[in-house]
Amino acid sequence: MRHKLFLLLGIMLLLASLASAQTTVHYFYGEGCSHCANVEDSRVLEKLGENVSLIQYQIYRNLENTTIFYNFCDKLGLSRYERGIPFVVIQCNGNLSYLLGDSQIINNLEDSVKTCEGMAGGNGLSPTHPSKYQLTIWSIIIGALIDSINPCAFAVLAFLLIGLLAVGSRKRMLRISFVYIIAVYITYFLAGLGIFKAIQSLTAVTRYIYLASGIIVLAAGVIEIKDFFWYGKGISLEIPKSLRPFVQKMAEQGTLPAAIIMGFLVSLFELPCTGGIYLAILTMMSINKSFALSYLLLYNLIFILPLIIITLIVYHGTSPEKIDKFRLKERRWMKLAAGLVLIALGLYILLF
Repeated sequence: MRHKLFLLLGIMLLLASLASAQTTVHYFYGEGCSHCANVEDSRVLEKLGENVSLIQYQIYRNLENTTIFYNFCDKLGLSRYERGIPFVVIQCNGNLSYLLGDSQIINNLEDSVKTCEGMAGGNGLSPTHPSKYQLTIWSIIIGALIDSINPCAFAVLAFLLIGLLAVGSRKRMLRISFVYIIAVYITYFLAGLGIFKAIQSLTAVTRYIYLASGIIVLAAGVIEIKDFFWYGKGISLEIPKSLRPFVQKMAEQGTLPAAIIMGFLVSLFELPCTGGIYLAILTMMSINKSFALSYLLLYNLIFILPLIIITLIVYHGTSPEKIDKFRLKERRWMKLAAGLVLIALGLYILLF
């Protein structure tokens, strides 16, 4: 009888130890999340062994599951910049590890469960809230519209139009001006694409990149508002005066190659002047994981829209000098509007 009791006790202890050693995989996903769909299509979750307990949490519009998600992120020490779905937490022998992003989960989940060790990852993430703080098409449009109403861009175009009208016909002015505007569009688009890719590639210091972007955008906003009250004093976001002789020389040539070169070089010099809102939008795309090539194409199309309108107005008889006088008269208010938007975007990046 005593032997049977010891045997029963041993079996119970063995079962208890096996139960305690069981690995639990917590999988967080969202309905409609494309990266989560990649995980499901890979069937990697179905390949987990019998000793692995799989618990799945759909977090979109589910407060309870979202709270569990944030609790795990807090325990793992993940900052708000490092959180997203799909997300796997591996609970093994009292220890927690995690995999973040579809590529890390698909390629490493089986081995991570066996070794009880996860990997940080980060590629292939969707936002934890599909609507909250998400970058929408309207925020792209509004940001681009405010960015486009910029005295720097107007000044360069007015200078070009004055030079072209002095040496040629209005048809020639129209043709060369549109070539210049297209060159600006391509340059800004490529610059934006490069900045976004750079932000995305620096995954090891993502948090610091976001913080730096937020601070830069805030500083640009303060400078713009300063110019509303004290224009010409201290630092201003405008094209260097040393560049104006070059622009005049290119404008006087009045050739298509000169317009292309001027559009490219002037755009690069213009970026510190007009790029604050652009940088903010690109950073927000990265934060929200909502980047799309169409967003950049649309943003830059809206950015050059006022340049197209001004060119057509001049073509139909309005003098570029009159437009330049309007720019000088309203310059302070343009800077104030840009400054307020930059401060709002900077706070968004830093606080959300």
